[in-house]
Amino acid sequence: MTTGIHVGTILAGGENAIHPKTYCPPTYIFGLMSAIAGRILSQFRQTGVLFAGLVAFLFLCLLAYLATEEWLLLVLPTGIVALAWGIRDFRLLYLAIWATIPFAIEVDLPGGLATDFPAEPLMWLSCLLLPVYLYINHRKLDFSFVFHPVFVLLVIHFFWIIFTSVISDAPVISIKYTLAKSWYLVCFIVIPLILFKDNKDFKTWGMVVMVPLIMTVIIILARHSQYGFTFSTINNAVIPIYRNHVDYACSLGILIPFAWYMRQWFDNKWVKRFLVVALGLMLIGIYFSYTRAAWLCVPLSIGAYFVIRLRLMRVAIPLALAGVIMIVGWLAYDNNYIGYSPNYEKTITHKNFDDLVSATYNMEDISTVERFYRWVAGYYMVLERPVAGFGPATFYSVYHSYVDRHFTTYVSDNPEHSGMHNYYLMVAVEQGIIGLVIFILLLVGVLIYGEQTYQKMQPGIKKQFLMAALISFCCNLFILTLNDTVETDKLGTFFFLSIAVVILFGVEQGARGKEHRA
Repeated sequence: MTTGIHVGTILAGGENAIHPKTYCPPTYIFGLMSAIAGRILSQFRQTGVLFAGLVAFLFLCLLAYLATEEWLLLVLPTGIVALAWGIRDFRLLYLAIWATIPFAIEVDLPGGLATDFPAEPLMWLSCLLLPVYLYINHRKLDFSFVFHPVFVLLVIHFFWIIFTSVISDAPVISIKYTLAKSWYLVCFIVIPLILFKDNKDFKTWGMVVMVPLIMTVIIILARHSQYGFTFSTINNAVIPIYRNHVDYACSLGILIPFAWYMRQWFDNKWVKRFLVVALGLMLIGIYFSYTRAAWLCVPLSIGAYFVIRLRLMRVAIPLALAGVIMIVGWLAYDNNYIGYSPNYEKTITHKNFDDLVSATYNMEDISTVERFYRWVAGYYMVLERPVAGFGPATFYSVYHSYVDRHFTTYVSDNPEHSGMHNYYLMVAVEQGIIGLVIFILLLVGVLIYGEQTYQKMQPGIKKQFLMAALISFCCNLFILTLNDTVETDKLGTFFFLSIAVVILFGVEQGARGKEHRA
């Protein structure tokens, strides 16, 4: 049985709550820290021998490191201690993943690999310890979620990825991608379905994510202010916390729905005030990010809310798919897309945001035109391998042979090894039309079942959490038309969590329906 420190309990009320009417802000904060410390000490008393042993072990390893300067004497003991603590409190270890995601940075590893540290190592550790947790708690767990239609579609999607990895043009690259995909699915689909049960879990998760996220926003706004909040310097402000201003802004965009609803989850007035300030800072961060996709996420969130609330998803989805098919068909017909080829000399990087907007309209913005360059290559690649594609994560190693020189830009040599900047087309290229159809069915299933579940739920935190997840999911779907972010820690984690939430509440509502019929 896990006995984690449930911050949601302390913040929202209960026997360990700190009530604002009794304390002024500094005293309240001190009291909150004391309550958390008390819970930690309680854990230590229950496992005093284990804790003392781990501390002594770390101390000896530290002395050995100081004597030898061998870095493994620090890394390995830390891993062992994390492993022991994870066995003791798996829930706390899992929440640590979410707490570190906003600050996670990309670190290069030997062999040409890279990882998002420390979030991704914590994902590996969680995957390693999950079987232990399941063995200890299997009698109390409900695995009926495996029969939910969305979960079934997700399994089919993953097995198709495995199949296309086996027949890939670059199987080693594809298998690496599939392994990374597997721990994302375990950590952000399977584990939430096992651990998240009641309102306290969702409130705790919300605060664990929101506090470090707002810390990154404050840091970036402070750094950006030193440059005068200019468009040309926004990347200087966000690196290395985020890869670029797009990741930063889109991360804020997909989390605004959660921040909006979280204001209603807590009785504590200081927590409420923090969340109101957090929401304001997120909107300011998006504005000064100068990211067009994130700007559009704000009105899109409002539109998605009304579509879900008014049960219009069955109308909106066919209209959206029909619009995409018509646009793609028209561009492909008689090579109409060539009419949008740019002037090579005029297609440049713009340092003024107003110039960027006008250049985008005139097809003279280098990022927009470079996307066309890769999309056209992707179109020819799909024609070449329509059934099963070239294999997951192989786009970069293959696409240069399929480009149309009409769309060449100054950055077409792609020194950053970046992807296609359209996840749907990339799925078609790497997994074939079959893979794209499976992926689209998965997305449609999430939206349809999510809307149905929302309409059946009683008002409360869970219903609001589902709405926030669905709105966030819709924003993610829009972002995927311009970026490849499903396998990134800042955005993909919330993409998969939204799917897990739909499955979780769908199973819960199905069980309640059976009880009522009985």
